[in-house]
Amino acid sequence: MSVFLSETDIAKFLGQSLPYTRKALKSSKLKCINRQGHKVYTREDVLNWLAENFTSLTSERLMRADHSSANTAGLDPFSCGITQLLSKSEIFFPEKTSTRSSILRSISAKAVECGAVYDSAELRDQLEKREAVTSTALKCGAALIHPLDIRQLYIETELLLLVIPPRPLPFGESNGKLTSLFFLLLFPDPGRHVHILARLNRLLRNSDFIENILTAVSHEKALDMVYRRELDVISSGGKS
Repeated sequence: MSVFLSETDIAKFLGQSLPYTRKALKSSKLKCINRQGHKVYTREDVLNWLAENFTSLTSERLMRADHSSANTAGLDPFSCGITQLLSKSEIFFPEKTSTRSSILRSISAKAVECGAVYDSAELRDQLEKREAVTSTALKCGAALIHPLDIRQLYIETELLLLVIPPRPLPFGESNGKLTSLFFLLLFPDPGRHVHILARLNRLLRNSDFIENILTAVSHEKALDMVYRRELDVISSGGKS
């Protein structure tokens, strides 16, 4: 697993030119490292920056990131990848969660149950450390959570987990908005991670989708809502 990503790697993730990417990186104030005459950035810094940056991208640029990162990871950008991942894992409805710590504890335990990791405490620690840097909670009421440094974990299999608690809870959104939906992303491959991140951001740009999925009472009903929304996104081009 590569520790560093080059400007070219990041440009491919974004689906943008090198000049555009260099300008974006310069304004991001990410720390770069010179390796053999080339600027590189730490993998986790880039992924955390993209997680924050994607929410402000136009629909067109977010679609480019979705498609380009999928191609980089060898995936079909026109397939319902989110639906496929969730159908293989879980859409989880925990019964008792009221704080950030309790939801992260519940999610970490579920990831172990799904066979993605072996140590829930280590995963929870990495999730807590990520949230301490900047909250992954979005203004739309969802959180796209992931480890601060996935290289510190032994990942048995990649995992996308959707968790719908019984009621919204405070998770650190900058304006104090409560969070209702939680997606856990465990993807060692950075291209795969960026694609899933971009696709989820596209799905979540529809308030009706979020409101509807909160009414789901089973894995099957929630999965069907995700599938219908993902089909809309795929067919809409950049107007998602």
